[in-house]
Amino acid sequence: MEMLNSMMLSGNMWTTIINFFADWIVNYGWAIVVFTICLKLVLAPLDILQRVASNKQARVNNALKPEMDALQAKYGNNREKLNQEQNKLYKKYNVNMAGICLPMLISLVLTLVIFFTLFSSIRSWGNDNMFSSYNELDKTYVSASINAQDTDEYKALTTDEEKAEYVYDYSINAVKEKYDDISKRNSWLWIKNVWKSDTNTSQFVDFDKYAKHLKLSEEEKSLAKERYNAIVGTIQTEEGESNGYYILIVLAALVTLATQLLSAKLSTPSGQKLNVMNKVMMAVLPISMFIFAMTSNAVFTLYIITNSIMSAIISTILTLIMRKKNKNSDSESILLKKKNVEVVEYSRNYKK
Repeated sequence: MEMLNSMMLSGNMWTTIINFFADWIVNYGWAIVVFTICLKLVLAPLDILQRVASNKQARVNNALKPEMDALQAKYGNNREKLNQEQNKLYKKYNVNMAGICLPMLISLVLTLVIFFTLFSSIRSWGNDNMFSSYNELDKTYVSASINAQDTDEYKALTTDEEKAEYVYDYSINAVKEKYDDISKRNSWLWIKNVWKSDTNTSQFVDFDKYAKHLKLSEEEKSLAKERYNAIVGTIQTEEGESNGYYILIVLAALVTLATQLLSAKLSTPSGQKLNVMNKVMMAVLPISMFIFAMTSNAVFTLYIITNSIMSAIISTILTLIMRKKNKNSDSESILLKKKNVEVVEYSRNYKK
């Protein structure tokens, strides 16, 4: 993972790109949605190459099926001999299976690299945003507490109790205004903080992690804890304690499952059953995306959902185009070289 990050994320590549979108969208949730759409469109040519290669492989297999079946029947008990004869058959027709599979392999590798480097980058970036967002609120509280003592209203008060209450109210109101500004960047629809998962957990960073991150002394930790309780308690009273309702997490699994079902339907010829690999992927991928969504923040979950939807759209369009193209051409025409059949021509010269 570290090697992939050093390859792909030098200079925080992903965070720089997503921040570019967030600068003019002013919301990280919508920024990741737009970013994912743009990323899929940029990679669309690779999807096209992968789909063309997959279609070519299917046509080659269909054209060679009678001869492949014959070889299977003859050498089925001898795997080594079967592979040799199949390679001879490919060579006979000038079929380069490695060349056909290469675009699919490149697409798979690039997809995995993007997925895991983006996951790692957003996780780390999300933690930093959690700390910085709360730190803004804490600094606002401290600054407002000092500024409150310079106001005429504070100076007009006579008792320490009245002054303490005024400073507290003044600071909390300042925090609320700051929270509204931060919320414009970090909230998304029903989710209060996209840098945490769409679950019933608090939208705020855990205090012990925050104190450890800042390396606070025991005295500083005690004062910071009082401010934390005041800030978090006030906002949670008004906004609620849960950050979300598990909606995105369930959607990530359902959209992935729907995409797999659609892909299997489009790629499987009529009348044929799904192969074992498709069945395994149909079960494994939705579960994997559910786990990723549960253990990552809402930003990455939005990436999963948007990426799956875009993949389904692009895959459907390409499949329809390929089907139309295949109708207009014979599957046998994919073979670049016909059988090597020697034709002997006999000629005779007659004297007139």
